[in-house]
Amino acid sequence: MNDPAARSPDQCLRCGAPIQSMGIEDFRVGGNSGGWKLLFGEWAELGEGMLKLEVFACGSCGKVEFRVPHE
Repeated sequence: MNDPAARSPDQCLRCGAPIQSMGIEDFRVGGNSGGWKLLFGEWAELGEGMLKLEVFACGSCGKVEFRVPHE
């Protein structure tokens, strides 16, 4: 079960149980935080972008995996 080539992409990487898609979520990347956000407000978010990732969860061990969605 430790051979990655023998594992199905729909199996948990940790325990090998089936994983289930929880949907596609948007994650913020880039931008500034902390003091910059306090000083510049919304201007601090100019370099920020959104990254779409599909979230998978294992019902057995509870681990979560992210993948680039096939759109």
